[in-house]
Amino acid sequence: GTRPPAAGQTALAMAQAAPHRGRARLWEQRGRIALAHLTTDSEGESRREGGREGKRAMLQPLYDARSKLVVVADARIDNRRELAGLLGARHLPAGRAPTDAELILASYERWGEGCAGRLVGDFAFAVWDELEGRLFAARDAMGMRSLYYRREEGGRLLIGTEVKQVLAAGGFEVRPFEPAIGAHLAGPFGLPEWTFYEGISQLPAAHALSYGEDGSFGVWRYWDAEPGRVIRCADEREYAERFLWVFEEAVRCRVVGQRRPVGLFLSGGMDSGTIASVGGRLVRGGDVGGEIRAYSWAFGGDLEGSDERHISSQIAGYYGIPVREVAAGEAWPLSGYPDHGPDRDSPLIWIYQPLIEKTLTAAREDGMGVVLSGDRGDEMVGDWVFDLLGALRSGRVGDVMEDLRELGRWTGRGLRRVAVSELLRPWVLSALPWGDGPEARRRLRGSGNRARYPGWVNPEFARRIGLDEIIEVSAPASPFKEPARRRRYERIFSFAISRLITLDERTRARFGLTFADPWSDRRLAELVLAMPQWRVQRPSEPKGIARRAMRGVMPESARRSVGKIEPVSLFDRGFKDRAKETVEGLISGSRAAARGYLDENALRRYYLSFLRGEPQPFDFWWALTLEMWLRRHWS
Repeated sequence: GTRPPAAGQTALAMAQAAPHRGRARLWEQRGRIALAHLTTDSEGESRREGGREGKRAMLQPLYDARSKLVVVADARIDNRRELAGLLGARHLPAGRAPTDAELILASYERWGEGCAGRLVGDFAFAVWDELEGRLFAARDAMGMRSLYYRREEGGRLLIGTEVKQVLAAGGFEVRPFEPAIGAHLAGPFGLPEWTFYEGISQLPAAHALSYGEDGSFGVWRYWDAEPGRVIRCADEREYAERFLWVFEEAVRCRVVGQRRPVGLFLSGGMDSGTIASVGGRLVRGGDVGGEIRAYSWAFGGDLEGSDERHISSQIAGYYGIPVREVAAGEAWPLSGYPDHGPDRDSPLIWIYQPLIEKTLTAAREDGMGVVLSGDRGDEMVGDWVFDLLGALRSGRVGDVMEDLRELGRWTGRGLRRVAVSELLRPWVLSALPWGDGPEARRRLRGSGNRARYPGWVNPEFARRIGLDEIIEVSAPASPFKEPARRRRYERIFSFAISRLITLDERTRARFGLTFADPWSDRRLAELVLAMPQWRVQRPSEPKGIARRAMRGVMPESARRSVGKIEPVSLFDRGFKDRAKETVEGLISGSRAAARGYLDENALRRYYLSFLRGEPQPFDFWWALTLEMWLRRHWS
């Protein structure tokens, strides 16, 4: 037979499968162990290089001859000062600031496989320990950088930033992973370690893996939120001040020292508006160097109802942030099909992917390096997480009554039904021995025969992969017992938002840009989860903690009016008008139907009911993205 390729050849082939991530440098040992690192001109570790010596240290893979360790990392480490104090001069270079890769290598040398929990920031890295004959890899707590792996019986371990890099290694049959396909059709759901390929796994957020030359292998969680940590402040103002302090630090870490201007997707919502306000104040006060530029979607004509510039322009104008307006009218969903389709890694794309990519094109043209957005803002301080029971126990009877009435207006339900849902049910669940987790919800809901997935999913396929059971477990296991904190945890660390963040990072990388989200900061998650949830938001004050923290930071007229406006008119322009033929073409002759995944006629009937304006309990978008993915990458 033929000899397998040397590790270096395989590593280079994997690196070349993602050329958008830059030029590759290789480290290889005895033809068996190889690490490759890709870097673009827009990256770098900001201005903390420290002259020529620092620039040499930036080159990865970074090998330390003394400790016999080599590291490759895609990282921005935020707790640099804390780490430097803990590590001391013995582990760090003299006379200059260490690079992020040097901090990671020094942390591994000091704490071994316990190092990942000490690191705060966005990172994925791998360390080869030559003396121990062991590879250690880890991914950040919030899942902002991705890491995929394939472990083979013959002893080969493949690790990459993208799935396509693992596929490029070759030597194995490529097959779709059908449970992940079914979960995608249903929601999307699925487990965090799943990919859409058999035998390839994703390392979940806050997890590490270890692989030894002796064949030993393990994956474990290295960090989780602490249920015992509780923050009690004197009043509403003090909670807001603590939130602002942490959020400001999150923005600072993502803006400070960048070589190129920092871009920001700026809407009229609270999430990006808070980033713009805090970032603008930091730049104005000289706390960070550089420049922030904003990109806002411009809706005109019959789409004007979706426009948010009347809010976002107030913030940008107040802080002198330059704004580039991106015309949204011709970037409806599925415009330009088959452009803007799913990547080989996954069928997951946003409904507004054409508009997102149009905006990223503008940011690239303007020379941005990092692009900020508020992806996790809803999950961190918004979404449908309320704690009326906690407020009642704290004696806030008047607030509880106000919130019950507000929820009644939102849902169209009577006061009694809302009280049962928001007070009695959480009280019962918190008293049950199995708590307020998926098991409790399943028992209260009952088994029944009602399908929890769309009617166009082939029922035989659903039974074969156990789709009902997949949906049941597609939520993180929360360490919190209290219903509101448990739900907040489930939102922040939901598997769905993690997949969407991975999509956003990969999409920006294709445009030569780095992705960062101040709302996806571990320190912010720890703070929010330690607060009483009725202090975070109330039905009568959505995202209240952020709104209160913005007093004196965001222009008052904007702070009072800031709020999300869904671009429904652009959605309708696509699916009800200009993309109708595209949708019909994707449904007709369906590859997913030919593979037994769905019922083509049922999907068509559902789309026709959407055109008639009938209620839609499920989202047919996921069926369309799966079809696009199958046609593009499995032909």
